[in-house]
Amino acid sequence: MILCNQGNCMLGKLRNLLIAFSLLTFVAGCSTSAEPEVINTPEVEVAAIPEEPAIPEKRTLNDGVFSEAQASAGQYVYDNSCKTCHDMRFYRGVLRSWANQPLIDFWYSILGEMPADNPGSLSDNEYTEVIAYILSENGFPAGDTELDPNNGMEQISIVAP
Repeated sequence: MILCNQGNCMLGKLRNLLIAFSLLTFVAGCSTSAEPEVINTPEVEVAAIPEEPAIPEKRTLNDGVFSEAQASAGQYVYDNSCKTCHDMRFYRGVLRSWANQPLIDFWYSILGEMPADNPGSLSDNEYTEVIAYILSENGFPAGDTELDPNNGMEQISIVAP
């Protein structure tokens, strides 16, 4: 059998036929409408993020803005760092002069000025406890929430004792 005879080559025709068949098979394979495989993934439970308790817009010292525990801890700090220069009568007058001002401003004032011989030497927590003690000694009620300079003190108004 002669595969090539004067330009009429059987190998060339066979090659072209093979290419055409391959392309046809490829195109047919691409156009099938088979359903894609569905992979079931397990459901993941997302834990709910607890909401922070809402802080009222405006409060006063009469709304129980410090805890009894803070006031008790503040007495120790007061006795060791404040009492030698200030008795409670001093703070009654001071609180009157701060009436209608945000409690956070009073906190920053004490932080920046006291103790007189070493301002800023107490921890933020100790300053907060001293203020809770001063408020308690001036007749303001304790509450369930601790006083916190990072959480709402700017919304608490000072009222005269």
